[in-house]
Amino acid sequence: MSSEVSIAKPLSGTECLEAILYRLRETFQKDERFFSHMAYTGFTAKIGFEFFPQNSFIPPVQREISVSEGEIDDLSETPTIDETITLDLAPPNKVREDADLPTPVLVTHNDGTFEEKWIKRRGRPPKQNVPMNKGKV
Repeated sequence: MSSEVSIAKPLSGTECLEAILYRLRETFQKDERFFSHMAYTGFTAKIGFEFFPQNSFIPPVQREISVSEGEIDDLSETPTIDETITLDLAPPNKVREDADLPTPVLVTHNDGTFEEKWIKRRGRPPKQNVPMNKGKV
């Protein structure tokens, strides 16, 4: 029988972006203006984006992004949605699990060989490190 052990690998840039987009989707899919039955001939959006990599020589990113699509009428500049989304600092595998991304594990096979795999854990019950002895004190 094989055994799995989580590997604490740093997040790649792509994984960071996917975690950010996951949280953005998760936040706004609850807003009725983004339900699938809503239809718009166009829209504008402004997004203030700040990204601060931890323990990295890469400088932070601070940028405002404007998006305009379709027919744009003379809209008021007063935003109808003003939302701040913050992703707190968390271990890489926690970020991966929260964003429904695969996490790296080291699999030990019966013959003693090792293999690195990437698996999705979301929706799985957490592993119990401490044995549960029901009815015993």
